[in-house]
Amino acid sequence: MANAQKDILSWADKSGEFKRQQSSFRDWISSKPDAEFPAEKDRYHLYVSYACPWAHRALIVRKLKGLEDYFPYTSVHWEMLEKGWRFATKSDNEPGAEVTPDPVHEGFTHLRDVYFSVNKDYEGRFTVPTLYDKKQKRIVSNESSEIIRMMYTEFDHLLDDKYKSLDLLP
Repeated sequence: MANAQKDILSWADKSGEFKRQQSSFRDWISSKPDAEFPAEKDRYHLYVSYACPWAHRALIVRKLKGLEDYFPYTSVHWEMLEKGWRFATKSDNEPGAEVTPDPVHEGFTHLRDVYFSVNKDYEGRFTVPTLYDKKQKRIVSNESSEIIRMMYTEFDHLLDDKYKSLDLLP
């Protein structure tokens, strides 16, 4: 990994503005029967941070579409240091739901551990939201706009009518 990618302070321009990198994982959950990532209950795990507005919108759509049972989630600790987002420890007493150690990967201390478990040579940023497939042990997507688009429609065939009829597309 290049030194600039290791230093999270290099992610800002000279004005201090965060410079978002293009997402590395761009696969898609689909309602089609032969999908590589089929829409299934409790197959996927969503990693978010309450400090990230891109992750907020994934949590909002998850709630509005009634997908709480389909996408359990974990919020990383708010503190981002040189290794990026870390998971809360059992001794942390942080506010907010699901600010816990990683329930999917015992012993993982940082979100980067999830990324490296998928690709030991990964060189990008360790971003949230991250949508993880627990069956295939792969990251499906770390692009918030695509994650919410999947939530808009790909699970509709599994949802109650009041959620399936909710159209969030502008």
